[in-house]
Amino acid sequence: MMMLRKLGIALLALLALPGIVSAQKWTPLKNQPTFSGAGIMLLLTDGRVMVHEEQSNDQNWYTLTPDNTGSYTNGTWKKLATMPSGYAPLFFGSVVLPDGRVTVEGGEYNCLPSCNAVWTNMGAIYDPLKNKWTNVNPPSGWANIGDAQSVVLTDGTYMQANCCAIQQATFNPKTLGWTNITNTGKVDSFDEEGWGLLPNGEVLTVDAQRAPNSEVYNSKTKKWTSAGSTIVRLEDPQSQEVGPFVLRPDGTVFASGAAPTRRFWRWSPWNTQT
Repeated sequence: MMMLRKLGIALLALLALPGIVSAQKWTPLKNQPTFSGAGIMLLLTDGRVMVHEEQSNDQNWYTLTPDNTGSYTNGTWKKLATMPSGYAPLFFGSVVLPDGRVTVEGGEYNCLPSCNAVWTNMGAIYDPLKNKWTNVNPPSGWANIGDAQSVVLTDGTYMQANCCAIQQATFNPKTLGWTNITNTGKVDSFDEEGWGLLPNGEVLTVDAQRAPNSEVYNSKTKKWTSAGSTIVRLEDPQSQEVGPFVLRPDGTVFASGAAPTRRFWRWSPWNTQT
């Protein structure tokens, strides 16, 4: 009887899926943004959406606050405090920390007064409760951060890469200090790579310079090891750009290539890369 009940529930779920999919649609916001060029979006711990004004006034951030019923469609926009003087990043590392604050690190461009490619090592942390930005110094010895990848590990630690070297560090949000991670075994620079957090706590990357290769990072041993060949090259041979990673419900990762490659790769913990 229990098995029949489970089969019945599964059948109902399968029958419901087409209806759910067909019911999905895009809905325009009632209150459209008052700024031009929305870029990076971050979901804050209080439910607001924090949005960067991109390629226009890159020191500016806004929030979309849902109405009292939780509707973002009827939400309202508000401009936040301006980023620290001299820092207007474009293409950077950013995360929401477990304590609710937001870190922004680096920037391929610093757009003051115009966007110049400098791969800056500047950074700042934002406190939503105080509506205040605070400067953050770079890790010791780092000349660049640029458009490098970042991730919050399963233990809540924020980890940042250097776009232009084999350098990575972890951040202490209480002291605003960094700890460099050395001798990790990474086989190439982090330039143009991305990080994907796996269910077991490891971090997956697809090499842009040593393609077609992938690596995983173990935060306990602080070492990178091979995750196998991606079979096809995912990086754009000219820019070395790669596409996004998507962690799927079954624990595998779908990775896409950058134009003009249009190639795809599936990473599996059971070593069945395709």
